[in-house]
Amino acid sequence: MQLAALCTDPFVLSCTLLCLLLHLALRHSLNRSSRLPPGPPGVPILGAMPFVGPAPHTGLAALARKYGPVMYLRMGTCGVVVASSPSAARTFLKALDARFANRPAVASAADITYGRQNMVFANYGPKWKLMRKLASVHLLGARAVADWA
Repeated sequence: MQLAALCTDPFVLSCTLLCLLLHLALRHSLNRSSRLPPGPPGVPILGAMPFVGPAPHTGLAALARKYGPVMYLRMGTCGVVVASSPSAARTFLKALDARFANRPAVASAADITYGRQNMVFANYGPKWKLMRKLASVHLLGARAVADWA
């Protein structure tokens, strides 16, 4: 009984409408000021997943024809930048190579390896380069291989 009265209260209805309009206005202004590539607007919870469809390669190809070789998609709660042409992917991998060279942040790997202190799970950087150099010289060098043979 009280819920029905609350839903018809003019103050509650006007506050709800005001919050909704404020949310839409802020979302619209933030989308215009961001430096993200173009892409479909997306559904509130699912993002652009309905536009991709059951066959991602055909859905992404259709979106690439509409929005260009580089596009921004919301996949659920995550934002994804898609490079759908070889030249766009090459540009991404050359300009942002250090970001793509890093390992994914897996909590169990950090716990097992004492904070990523080994070569397999270490983040890309000077420490990883030193470990790779030591492994290639001392484990895979000509003298080490001759000792194993």
